[in-house]
Amino acid sequence: MFRSRSRTTNLRAELAKALNAQRVNRALDLYELIEKREPDEPRWAHRTGDLLQRMGRKADAVLAYERCVELYAAKGFVARAAAMARVILAIDPSKREVLERVDPKAAQRLHGQNRSVVATADDTENVKLDFTDVELVRRPPPPEPLVSQRPSAGTLAQLPSMLLFAEVPTDILGTLVRESTLIDVQDGQRFVTAGTAADALYVLVEGNAVGQRGADMQSLLLGEGDVAGVSCLLSNVNYREHVIACGRARVLRISKLVLDRLVEQHPPFEAVLLEILSRRLVAKLFRTSRIFTAFDETTRTQIARLFEVRRALAGTNLLEAGKVADGMYLPLHGRIIARKKDGTPIGRMELGRALGQESILTRRPSPVTFEAVSDVLVLRMPADAFSDLLIERPDVVQQIGMRKRSKSGQSYPCGARLRFS
Repeated sequence: MFRSRSRTTNLRAELAKALNAQRVNRALDLYELIEKREPDEPRWAHRTGDLLQRMGRKADAVLAYERCVELYAAKGFVARAAAMARVILAIDPSKREVLERVDPKAAQRLHGQNRSVVATADDTENVKLDFTDVELVRRPPPPEPLVSQRPSAGTLAQLPSMLLFAEVPTDILGTLVRESTLIDVQDGQRFVTAGTAADALYVLVEGNAVGQRGADMQSLLLGEGDVAGVSCLLSNVNYREHVIACGRARVLRISKLVLDRLVEQHPPFEAVLLEILSRRLVAKLFRTSRIFTAFDETTRTQIARLFEVRRALAGTNLLEAGKVADGMYLPLHGRIIARKKDGTPIGRMELGRALGQESILTRRPSPVTFEAVSDVLVLRMPADAFSDLLIERPDVVQQIGMRKRSKSGQSYPCGARLRFS
């Protein structure tokens, strides 16, 4: 065993020298030798295919890529398998049978092992999620220079992109691969722009990126398996943040038109997209909001599991003036307006700010109605769960319920922060 590892290490050192010297034929021979010694490692077939493509030997490159599609899928790296299938189809569109090799069975097994409960829902308006530690962990800002590392299959199994490739029927998976676009993004290049129409979903299959919103320079590091551009899963909205490659990255772009068409053809697919959207928004909130970053990762995970995700259509009242709140709400996406009891508009609700907790604590009716004026996603903690949390962890409730005061010294109603038009 030791001697075998030593030989492989020597071959890798020789390979690096051959590549640096542009001795492509020698490098190709070395790739083939290493692949024979590590037949279960897909990256050697992957790199062999890349080199063959550079050499103009496209037919041979396709054969190498076909091997790595099967190996990536067998290890549970289904997004990478899908990306490599897309590369093959770009070289040779007649190779449609490669879609059958993007077998999600291994990914599905990993998904089930790492997330015993994915989601439960009576309908697409109310989703109960079992959040994972991987999703809620506080990720450090990207170091300089950033060295991208492939995460374990177990980690990938806990990320939202796994739903898109492992938890859908094979015909939908085939359409996603066939009609997606594989993009190579250079260091510092922006592939999602805040304020532009949200027209596609992006899956990172290699490398890293950072998400930045407006003047907020706090970056959220994204890696393989993360999704970006999730705003496109709602209707008539714009992207809310820039997403910029941190080092070279490879991204799979899936058009909103394709996703919408698949929902029409297979309505249960909408629940998968809703969960992807919910998990990405919740992960962003719990990693960056001051309400939650004051606590350790274990506490954040415990808090997260008290929430359910609700989608409210335009015209829905989250809280109604004159009624006691049925839960505490944290808006994630969309536009919410506050109205007085007589219907007079007061202002717009700021996303990520809690509302309803004061009504629960005092058992008094809300003085204000909060109405969704667009498709809205919110986190809802039922009133009973909020009351139990107050008894067990009053420090958490205090942090959630911290209210910003206006210049006049008056606190905003129900803990909300309003923006005045």
